[in-house]
Amino acid sequence: MDFEKIDRSHFSYSDVPTFFKFPHSKELHNVDVAMVGVPLDQATTNRAGTRFGPRSIRLASQMYGAEFYDGEGIFDVELGRFILKEIRAIDYGDMPIFPTMTELNIQSIEKITKKIIEANVFPVIFGGDHSISYPIVKAFSNEKLDIIQLDTHLDFANDSGGLGMIYSHGSPIKRISELGNIGQITQIGIRGLLNDKNTFLEAKKFGTKIITVQQVFEKGLNWVIGEIPQSENMYVTIDIDVFDPSIAPGTGTPEPGGLSYFQVKQLLTALPTKGRILGFDLVEVNPLYDSGEITSQLAARITLDFLGAIMDQ
Repeated sequence: MDFEKIDRSHFSYSDVPTFFKFPHSKELHNVDVAMVGVPLDQATTNRAGTRFGPRSIRLASQMYGAEFYDGEGIFDVELGRFILKEIRAIDYGDMPIFPTMTELNIQSIEKITKKIIEANVFPVIFGGDHSISYPIVKAFSNEKLDIIQLDTHLDFANDSGGLGMIYSHGSPIKRISELGNIGQITQIGIRGLLNDKNTFLEAKKFGTKIITVQQVFEKGLNWVIGEIPQSENMYVTIDIDVFDPSIAPGTGTPEPGGLSYFQVKQLLTALPTKGRILGFDLVEVNPLYDSGEITSQLAARITLDFLGAIMDQ
């Protein structure tokens, strides 16, 4: 037996754990998609640990990556076809993070994201806490941009706790709304008791379209999809706590009554019909509170579903 020719990549538990077993590279030439981690959780206000999110999602993605073949993609038995065929994807690795240095981290995240998009590469970015979405979106300053947010929380606080914390995981959408190139903001899955009145009023003042979980259940997904405005360019941010904690316990601020995997999948896979998606992030996976890696696996799977819908248009 020629042991040198055995392909270890087709076992989920072997080889270097990159996202979906995509090759690790910093080279952006001839690349369609770059998977990037941002291991930052200094902006959390509840349970810390999301700095370990990118690593945990990488590990959980291995069993799907074992079925991914260059040129063919991965077969989705529910769709009856391959998705992500001929995609040129890399795992770019993690952005450098400087503990306690908030402004420097914002600059670093923006700079590296801008480098990726200027190379005409589609960014898929894993947090980390939700504060990372602000510098990511800031990197798209040359594009008129609408925002789609799937989340439990509005994240529209101007100053979390009244302590001068203007950059926290409770404020990224507020900070994004202040950028000059932002148009519509649609917030889906909002629920619970941690969206205070001032935050709600700030969001309404801007004019965000707020779709609560109760509306999703009462009016149905087709209604929700119909409420999402058509857009020239969209950026999508997904907080893992939009899912019900029964299937996504590994997060910092869980709230009962969230969406199911199939509901989120249907919403995300419909978004490419609403306009061009320029990138997306998935944040707030906290493996320190996960059970059997089910949150990390859910994050990996919904990423693959969404990326497949975007790239196969």
